[in-house]
Amino acid sequence: MIIAIHPDDYTTTKSLGPDASSPRWTQLLKEAGHHVRTVEVHRGDILDQIRGCDGFMWRHGHLPQHRQIARRLLPVIEKELGIEVYPDQKTCWSYDDKISQYYLLTALQVPMPKTWVWFDCEQAMNWIETAAFPLVIKLWAGTASENVRLINNSTEAKKWVRRLFTHGVVNMKEFAEPPLKALCKRLRCSAKTLLRGSSHNRPWELHKNYILAQEFIEDNAFDTRVVVIGDRAFAKRRFNRPGDFRASGSANVDRDPAKIDINAIYLAFYTAQRLQTQSLALDILRRWDENLVIEISYTYPSWAQHDCPGHWKMTEEGVVWIEGQMWPEEAQLQDFLNRIEERRCRENQPCV
Repeated sequence: MIIAIHPDDYTTTKSLGPDASSPRWTQLLKEAGHHVRTVEVHRGDILDQIRGCDGFMWRHGHLPQHRQIARRLLPVIEKELGIEVYPDQKTCWSYDDKISQYYLLTALQVPMPKTWVWFDCEQAMNWIETAAFPLVIKLWAGTASENVRLINNSTEAKKWVRRLFTHGVVNMKEFAEPPLKALCKRLRCSAKTLLRGSSHNRPWELHKNYILAQEFIEDNAFDTRVVVIGDRAFAKRRFNRPGDFRASGSANVDRDPAKIDINAIYLAFYTAQRLQTQSLALDILRRWDENLVIEISYTYPSWAQHDCPGHWKMTEEGVVWIEGQMWPEEAQLQDFLNRIEERRCRENQPCV
């Protein structure tokens, strides 16, 4: 097989280890006797680069500059060129978009907290008058809880509505600042960008004209992060940050499988099956005796899953524990090559 791969590397902290999937994919493919074609999605001839390949893999991140390419390019490769893609649209369509995830999970009847999305300022203000507090306000994009805040009363909520339906914000930090000060910061940032000639690390998506709120799930000292790849599930507990209600992005984790709620594993497999995803990470909280999916993602740091002592495997009899570490890229690639082989057989091409 010939597999096209766009290189990725999201390493931010050396102490945590490298965060790149493409080198491991490449190594595993070559060891299995396949051919790897390194491609570049930023070039205008990207479709020509990929033609003739059996598959295309690109672990695109939550960065806006990735999003604007991925949402336009990947559907064309998958649907029009008929090439297997990782991640495919069922896997990544709602990636880093909490509003899309709300619609998707609701439509598929996946249990989740009560959620409200308003695109009209007046309707949002009227809803606040009868809302129960505290509530969690989120921007539609953002990782590691950076754009998630707890709102304690209607006064705070109305401030949010007024800001989001007027000036907007690029992140949650701006909300604590007066609009004029926030605008001045944006102008200074733009000026620096012009002088330096680069906007790579500058936030350039404005959040406005919507409000996304979710019920606050109390009495959770941790969440359960489950990653499902095919019939495998990796899991850990992430404890809240000190003095905070948020667990996402916390470095305080417990990977002891004996302490993982097995019902959270079943919910994760159920959700992945409903969504038909190649890869799915779920943040799960408990409301009394019920597990709820808070957010989903298709990608995650590889080392965080490899550090798990094993994984659960879905069988006809239920889930069973498989001892031993495994790199997620190995599981992703096994499933991806199987999909390509199945497609070849369906199209009466030579099967591997």
